[in-house]
Amino acid sequence: VGAVMSDLSGRRGRVLGTEQTSGGRTLVRAEVPEIEIGRYAIDLRSMSHGTARFDRRYVRHEPMPQQVAERLREQERAAS
Repeated sequence: VGAVMSDLSGRRGRVLGTEQTSGGRTLVRAEVPEIEIGRYAIDLRSMSHGTARFDRRYVRHEPMPQQVAERLREQERAAS
């Protein structure tokens, strides 16, 4: 669970809480920007040795942090 929470934090995620399920698993609730979870299914499978899964749903829009916007602009310039 620690590796998953650390990974979510590295993706600019906010962990909202954790709870134990009846099956002995840990449910982690978090909000993560859509742009940060493009490869998450693959990365989560690797971290959990294929035992974890995730669901996602839209919650809301938020302003993009300035440093992220600058990074995306630079990537776009480099690709042009």
